[in-house]
Amino acid sequence: MDRYTPDIIQIQRSIQYFDVDKCKLLLGWLADHIQAMEVDKKQYKISIQQLKLSARATNVLLNNNIVTIGQLLHKAVNWDEIRVLKGAGEKVLTELQQKVNELRAIN
Repeated sequence: MDRYTPDIIQIQRSIQYFDVDKCKLLLGWLADHIQAMEVDKKQYKISIQQLKLSARATNVLLNNNIVTIGQLLHKAVNWDEIRVLKGAGEKVLTELQQKVNELRAIN
């Protein structure tokens, strides 16, 4: 028994009464979530400077210790973690979200 077994059992109990449509929705969400989490290892080495973001967006990332594209994509799996970056206003968030969507479309 590994450390995830209790979590898996809890999830199984939670979804055992789902109908087919709810299961399909969950499957779609899970597939998207897994794809977003699978960041190409090479991207962990590519500097965010190559994204050609605005100076403000670049500085927000650097000031929050996000220096590679892989780190940005990994953090963006949960968008709330991007939202709480120190210095990130609406314009920066919009710019980052557009860039993350572009990067995910490429992969």
